[in-house]
Amino acid sequence: MNKTKFIAELAERTGRPVTETHKFVEEFFALVTEVLAREEDVAFLGFGRFYIRKQSARLVRNPKTGTPVMLDERTTVRFRVGKYLFETVNRK
Repeated sequence: MNKTKFIAELAERTGRPVTETHKFVEEFFALVTEVLAREEDVAFLGFGRFYIRKQSARLVRNPKTGTPVMLDERTTVRFRVGKYLFETVNRK
């Protein structure tokens, strides 16, 4: 499901106009992005937790040429699934 379909279904479920729902979803994403940029976790009980992870600089190889290249230190976002989401997805 892409973002447009997600917004349309959320609007239908909540009975709100699509434009209002679109604005809500955009603000939600903006807030999560800002909080993660401040290097704070975003946790939703039962759903999961978004958190920041630092990756140190390391030596990697160019797959085409095989030459070693130094990859700079960087920050990534990780997601740890919550118990309720995990159990729901894995129901048989």
